Amino acid sequence: MRVPVGERRLRPGRPGRRADLDRPGVQDAVNLGWKLAAVARGTSPDSLLDTYHDERHPVGARLLMNTRAQGMIFLGGPEADPVRAVFGELMELEDVRRRLAGIVSHLDVTYDLGPGTHPLLGRRLPPRPLELPDGTRTGTPDLLHPARGVLLDLAGDPAPREAAARWTDTVTVVTARPEDPAAFAGATALLVRPDGHVAWAAGGDSARDDVAAGVDRLVEALHHCFGSPEVA
Repeated sequence: MRVPVGERRLRPGRPGRRADLDRPGVQDAVNLGWKLAAVARGTSPDSLLDTYHDERHPVGARLLMNTRAQGMIFLGGPEADPVRAVFGELMELEDVRRRLAGIVSHLDVTYDLGPGTHPLLGRRLPPRPLELPDGTRTGTPDLLHPARGVLLDLAGDPAPREAAARWTDTVTVVTARPEDPAAFAGATALLVRPDGHVAWAAGGDSARDDVAAGVDRLVEALHHCFGSPEVA
């Protein structure tokens, strides 16, 4: 298995071929796809493409390491018996099984998306039901179907909505009430990229920050992900 380097020098079709070879290939394609679209439309600078390598190369490296570890455990000879025994004991622990499930499914991938302490920052938006102001029920995955950015307002705070108002061409603002607030770790608002990863979060541990600082970081995240609103 190969880990491509220098992903800025892209060749058409690479993510598709990766998708045939390993599970993260689909995530590679989605990660690159929305960024290519944004740059092609002129709403984001070319530098956005550099984040593809920064975000996805570590995922491929971890996959390679995990594959080698599995090969040692399942394909090794008697010399690997002690490792298998320890692994079997660890698998009896719920936390270990949960951790390994995240690794195998690649749903535990977290990107470094700037300053902030909220546990959802950089992670995938959890799939949870929501209730819209008119009583309509929807789910977080449904918000991503248009392949746009989403500012999810979970507390009715006007400040984030006002900050995102200039990005209406690329970001959809949604106000909703979560049926499972705990799944959002106290978040009051989230900026979600088209690939489903949270680029900014307010609330939770980040509630200690003053409102102005939080909005400033939101504007920075909007610029980083979706370019200048004057262009958009």
